[in-house]
Amino acid sequence: MLVAPRGQTDAADRALLAATAAEVLGLDPASVRVFRRCPHCGSTEHGVPSLETAAPGSAPHPAVHLSLSRAVDQVAVAVSFAGPVGVDIESVDAVTRSPVADVLLSPRERAAASPPNGLELAGIWCAKEAILKSTGDGLRVDPRDLTLARRREPGFGPALHSWPGAGVPLAGILLASFDPGPGLVGRVAVLTHPGTQPTLRLPDTPDIRVWGGRSGRSSGR
Repeated sequence: MLVAPRGQTDAADRALLAATAAEVLGLDPASVRVFRRCPHCGSTEHGVPSLETAAPGSAPHPAVHLSLSRAVDQVAVAVSFAGPVGVDIESVDAVTRSPVADVLLSPRERAAASPPNGLELAGIWCAKEAILKSTGDGLRVDPRDLTLARRREPGFGPALHSWPGAGVPLAGILLASFDPGPGLVGRVAVLTHPGTQPTLRLPDTPDIRVWGGRSGRSSGR
């Protein structure tokens, strides 16, 4: 996974995601691209990203799963071999200023002994967004349907206490936190087989400017 300065265009951020995946796979970054297509409406402006060769009509690369998120001036990109992945970063200040609790918290979460503060709300929003990205549901699912479980730290741990109507085994949804920079929170979710334990890698800032076109701060994979 990589956290880097946000590009001036969406295409620049997709190019960074493609370059990160190419670096991990040992491919020429010029030979791949990130393609998106919504399975529900057919739009290429949103939907789960996939890695393809640059040739028109090519099939998605079968080995990797991709995700991307932006907040303020940062972008986070994730590459997973363990299963579908969702990454999300959020501004604590932006979440604190917004009345998100009513559209975010499940009844069980709202009934907690003390209401979550701004940092906690941002973490909950970020976690649910990452989970729903990993399953491919996105915000077609009401975030209030999900109730978060307590997690192990560090690394990946259980993500959910409950999700009525979930189309995947809850034990296969794993969640981890990462630091995307000052004023931001970050979560990454992986949908994998129950019992699998993926690794969140946080290496020391390898420079991929020659791959992605701008400097990046590596925060894991």
